[in-house]
Amino acid sequence: MESIKNKLLILDRDSESYARILRDAAMERLEIHSAYTPEEAAVLCKGVNIVLGAPDLIKPILSRIEHLEWVQSTWAGVSPLMGQDLRKDYLLTNVGDIFSSQMAEYVCCHMLMHERKSLERFRSQQLKLWDNTVPGQLKNKSIGILGVGSIGKSIARAAKFFKMTTKGYARSPISSDYIDEGYAQGDDITSFVRDLDYLVSTLPDTPATMGLLDAGIFSAMKPASVLINIGRGSVLDEGALVDAVSRGKIAGAVLDVFKTEPLPLDHPFWKTRGILITSHTAAIGVLVDIAPIFMDNFQRFQSGIPLKYCVDFNQGY
Repeated sequence: MESIKNKLLILDRDSESYARILRDAAMERLEIHSAYTPEEAAVLCKGVNIVLGAPDLIKPILSRIEHLEWVQSTWAGVSPLMGQDLRKDYLLTNVGDIFSSQMAEYVCCHMLMHERKSLERFRSQQLKLWDNTVPGQLKNKSIGILGVGSIGKSIARAAKFFKMTTKGYARSPISSDYIDEGYAQGDDITSFVRDLDYLVSTLPDTPATMGLLDAGIFSAMKPASVLINIGRGSVLDEGALVDAVSRGKIAGAVLDVFKTEPLPLDHPFWKTRGILITSHTAAIGVLVDIAPIFMDNFQRFQSGIPLKYCVDFNQGY
């Protein structure tokens, strides 16, 4: 009988659930171990060559896995593993585009809520006020998408259903039937945001994106425009946003991601009227979607063919 070649360590808040799915799939030549914390995982590292799990939990034990060949992230973002001082001598894969439809739903939901004045009408209801303020509509409104990968393209496609005008800003020239006007890195970003009704950021956490949305951007936007951030919190100058919303430079913001999570209780976002906090719930990873990605990639890994959704350490995504 051929001995087991690969040893998998699962390190995730749903570790045992992942382990159960993989064991039920009777994956050949794979020894499976699971842990919920880095401390538990530290004693299981010997002989491990594959890790499946959450980047923030994997980071503390990364240097202890002597024979590491491949990490399959259970997140789309992998910024905890991108630090300058961290090893990068292994394959790193993420979960690809499984969050695209959820992200598109989220963006459309909050654009519609803004146009239909849903929060204002709820406040009126609490006061027993008959509020027949005329609502807006998404038709002919403009949306600008920062980051036109699979998620950005899914948002643009959904926006086209509502007959919106779409603009995209990406690292390289954009190819999409759902983007009316494309901008590439190096183009004037203030021109990109100037006429938008909605600015949506799907950007990852990289040195190039850090603090990109600052006071200059908010000053260039229309007073009626709304920011929606579903990428990473590091892209946002938080103080500049509070100032912009409080002083009416932009109409408001919907924020799902933050520099520090959970958001500190004394953070001004909590009390800034016009800012809606959704606590990193725009897209939730589902085990039944993520486990098959690992299983498919494991078959590729065994066969020596390229894995899906490989992360470029130089680009950070």
